[in-house]
Amino acid sequence: MSTSADLQPTTTSLTTISYFSTVDYAIFTVLLVASLVAGTFAGWRSGTGDTKDFLTGGKSMNPVAITMSLLGGVVSALSVLGNTTEIYLYGTQLWMNLLGCVWGSLVVVHLLLPTIYPLGLSSMNRYLQLRFESQLLKKLASITQIVHSAMYLGICLYAPSLTLSSVTKLSAGVSIIVLGVVCSIYISLGGVRAVVYTDVLQTTIMFVGVLSVVVQVCIELGGVGEVWQRAGQGGRLEFFNFDPNPLVRHTFWSVQVLGAYFFVSTIGISQPQYQRLVSVRNLKISQSVCFTFMLCLAVLWSLFYFSGLVAYAAYEDCDPLGNGQIEKSDQILAFLVADKLRHVPGMAGVFVAAVAGAVLSSLSSQANAMVVMLWEDFLSGWWIFANVPPKSATNITRVLSVCMGLLSISMAFLVANLGTLFQTAYSISGALVSPMDGLFITAVAAPWVSAKGATAGFVAALCFNLVIVIGKFTYGAGQSPVLPTSTEGCPVVDVVFDGALEGTQASFVNITDYSIYNSSSAAPEYAQLFNNSSDVTYPRLYDISYCYLGMMGITIVLVVSTVVSLCTGPVKPDKANENYVNKQCLRFYRWLCGYESSEAKRPVEKGDDLDAVSLKGFSYLENGTLESA
Repeated sequence: MSTSADLQPTTTSLTTISYFSTVDYAIFTVLLVASLVAGTFAGWRSGTGDTKDFLTGGKSMNPVAITMSLLGGVVSALSVLGNTTEIYLYGTQLWMNLLGCVWGSLVVVHLLLPTIYPLGLSSMNRYLQLRFESQLLKKLASITQIVHSAMYLGICLYAPSLTLSSVTKLSAGVSIIVLGVVCSIYISLGGVRAVVYTDVLQTTIMFVGVLSVVVQVCIELGGVGEVWQRAGQGGRLEFFNFDPNPLVRHTFWSVQVLGAYFFVSTIGISQPQYQRLVSVRNLKISQSVCFTFMLCLAVLWSLFYFSGLVAYAAYEDCDPLGNGQIEKSDQILAFLVADKLRHVPGMAGVFVAAVAGAVLSSLSSQANAMVVMLWEDFLSGWWIFANVPPKSATNITRVLSVCMGLLSISMAFLVANLGTLFQTAYSISGALVSPMDGLFITAVAAPWVSAKGATAGFVAALCFNLVIVIGKFTYGAGQSPVLPTSTEGCPVVDVVFDGALEGTQASFVNITDYSIYNSSSAAPEYAQLFNNSSDVTYPRLYDISYCYLGMMGITIVLVVSTVVSLCTGPVKPDKANENYVNKQCLRFYRWLCGYESSEAKRPVEKGDDLDAVSLKGFSYLENGTLESA
């Protein structure tokens, strides 16, 4: 199978992998300095002491910049590394989740945005208070999202730091501190403006960095055709597996559900992305941004997915994980750069800059969103801050921004110390996400649901998710075998030490049967659990594909909240506030209850004051009736 254009197996040394040239360090440093400059400039340019403008951009942000920022906020370093790994281990069926994102985008654009955008809120959770007239639900939403975001900050900062330390001489601790401090400074200087404009820079570097790696390796392998051929021979190409079994990891159906849930959850119901979508001038622009983002995401994720095929083609007969050259499968892309492209000057620096850009982008998005929720949902309502001048309030949010950056550093070190125990805690925090998504979907689309019903639905979904997550961890359930890999072509690994590594012990162990942990690219922020080979019997529900879990959480909230509301007294059609629910859903509810036909339409009679009637929400039709506007 080998050709003259093949990348020949190389002898790997710890010294080579961890060495960074002057050019590489320069590229990495330029990224950090550029992020600081962009944040400082954004803060200076805004020149306003208004807190809402600082937090949401004052509805004057550039739509192109917002689209790029959405990409940067959603596509973290875990996406860069995790999507590659997923294709490398499980094949291309996951690629079809991009089609599912189309269905999700329709829900966001036509259901969620038309309801929430016109309210002009800084915090999404404030919507729950308005819709259900419940402070409890707003607080509950804020607390769960803050807890989840805090854990995500740590995993987001720590995981890529391992990769950076594997291709540079920087330790993981130094990488954590440097990235965390840089992020803290620029989000405190410019607020959401700094986050958006640095996201543009970082997203561009991320795309160019990964593209450069893929193109260079493809050239040395013999082209895209050769990569595709090797992937096919290795059983990596699968796009239309119509198996209806929900226990199968990836099928056409499961990835459609996954893609739809991903888009709804991370774009439609996410504080970081909500801040971007409401920072443009009007609803129509916001909806256009969503569709544009979907197209750009398809391009970016396709690049990451294809990089997984490139990695497989490069190591089709010498799997680095199976040969013990890497410890975790998510290191495959970083290893590819250090192992196969070290002869290309600056390539390692470009890749590290891409990973660092993804880290900073996601980190700043989450930190800024946490500041908004803390200020809007908690602090601003306290008597201490009730009469604080706007400029002082902005300064307080700047201090909170710095605190979020420091929190991310602390959480990252906590990740390093707790290991798999923290992975469990992080998975449990992920269980909070889909119940929250279900709460918002229900609030918008089910005008009959009351506060009691919504609370019951949230609690039911939360309990279900926790049971599933704990069950999967306890029994090692829900794991799928990886596709075959080979180590037949691996050379003898020569470990070389230099003065910097003197006294270090290292050994590479050949592994023929190893456990691979899940790295779901649809939800890259969730750390996954290692396989468990125990033969203990457990409910098959724990084996259900992770692709369905998010949508199951939403469904449980909707169903339980509806049942409880009907039993305890639903919101009456004439009492539902049309400003807080989707108008089409409200119209259907009123029609179903016979309210609209009896109240909203009647024949026009002589003497009717049409102007007065129209003020009540009616419009005159040519067929002689008055209809609800």
